[in-house]
Amino acid sequence: MNTENASEAPEQNPQPGRAGNILIALGCAVVVVGVVLRFVAPSPLWLDEALSVHITQGQMPLTDALRQDGHPALYYLLLGWWIDLFGESDVAVRSLSGVFGLLTLISLGAAGRRYGRTLAGTLVVIAASSPFLIGYSVEARMYSLVTLLVASGFWALQRAWDRPNFANLTLVAVLAALAVHTHYWLTLMIVAAALTTIEAARRRGEIGKAVRPVAALAVGSATLVIWLPILFAQLAHTGTPWATRARPAEIFIETLQALGGSTRFEGEALGLALSVLILIGAFAIAPLSAVPMTLSARFENSVAAPAAAIIIGLGLATGIGFAAGSGFEPRYASIVTPLLLLLAARGIQMLGKPVGTVALVAIVVLGLAVSTDNLRRDRSQGQEAAEWINGAVAAGDIVLFCPDQVGPATVRYLNTDVERRAYPTGDGYVVDWRDYLETAASIDPVQFARAASTATGDGTIWLVQGTGYHLIDPSCALLAAELSNLRPMEGCVPFRPVFEHMSVFRFPAS
Repeated sequence: MNTENASEAPEQNPQPGRAGNILIALGCAVVVVGVVLRFVAPSPLWLDEALSVHITQGQMPLTDALRQDGHPALYYLLLGWWIDLFGESDVAVRSLSGVFGLLTLISLGAAGRRYGRTLAGTLVVIAASSPFLIGYSVEARMYSLVTLLVASGFWALQRAWDRPNFANLTLVAVLAALAVHTHYWLTLMIVAAALTTIEAARRRGEIGKAVRPVAALAVGSATLVIWLPILFAQLAHTGTPWATRARPAEIFIETLQALGGSTRFEGEALGLALSVLILIGAFAIAPLSAVPMTLSARFENSVAAPAAAIIIGLGLATGIGFAAGSGFEPRYASIVTPLLLLLAARGIQMLGKPVGTVALVAIVVLGLAVSTDNLRRDRSQGQEAAEWINGAVAAGDIVLFCPDQVGPATVRYLNTDVERRAYPTGDGYVVDWRDYLETAASIDPVQFARAASTATGDGTIWLVQGTGYHLIDPSCALLAAELSNLRPMEGCVPFRPVFEHMSVFRFPAS
């Protein structure tokens, strides 16, 4: 991913005055706070995080577990090794993502140096306070690793473009291999990187200059061949049954919202401010402090490659997803977030002083405010549900989950060996996403409830029920209604307005 003419002129770095020293100190403080926040996560694990742990710790071979989950293996392998070293507490399993988040900051700083030390510092400060990057640094999922691979891959490709020696090309190939085994959408970013590198070489009249970096990308990506049997099985039987077909405008808006980290006012304001800065960074060719700001009709040369990679990568994802009927989740924006923040940092630089300084302060304040607000909020009621059941469950009882998607976050905290059953399938430890809606349609919730009641006998049925799963909610309602026809019902845990809310109902024998 070449950055043509990025090093236009050596940046002059005069000794900063008192005001400059204060800003540097404040920037360092922001980075320290951002690093600390990447390891602070009081919320219980939610579905996807609990699934990550259960997939790595379960009895099922990893390849079989991922056939029914829909992701590549690298993150799960790393998480399994991490758990072997540090245990499986909530703090331990999330700290791996925190380490990836810290390395992302370092990689962005290294990549930004191509544009000068001032821009690199601005980029690191923005990234340190980014609620998107902080949010996925405290989540036991692969998205913090995704942002690390994008940032480090951008830096490595810059080096390979400048000096295509064996070491730099090998690094590009290794990072490409890690990327395709982390998230399938990163394959699209590798295609985008290859295309932008070829175009940069063509514009310089040196098309041969692109051969070795692109070949390195291809060699690394080719390692996906060992995973193809599982990938084909995933494509045929897994997907996003919880989501509807994502439209291009929806992906665009949700990506901007994701940058803001929240749909509340502060998050929306941050997303809007970053969007303006990204546009300035992509198209400004003269800073506001020098002359009235001049915007180009095309991407400015120094950032043409990362800007084009964003468009191509998200464009390919949008087209393929729309054709396949797949949904879009804000977390998927992790494939472009480091590059978007690079453009935002350049946008601040183009504003000059004092406007750029004010903009940077506003971005940082909003980012830390949104991040702090997000971190203090529970994401799931799974632990609350489990603790209630732990306090009253008895031998012979059965714990039911409807849908099975509320199971992992609850089972994570259950301290009982009583039988568990999940609707439509399984015992709540993991979720089998293979042909999910077809399977659910084949299981009668009324018969499911009757079978559980018969199996329990004089024992108690505990039902952990979630709502908001629009394609399966009616079945869960029928299941709960049938249980209430068969047994008296007692409400134990009412749902709270958290991301993954659930209720617990108790159905004693009489």
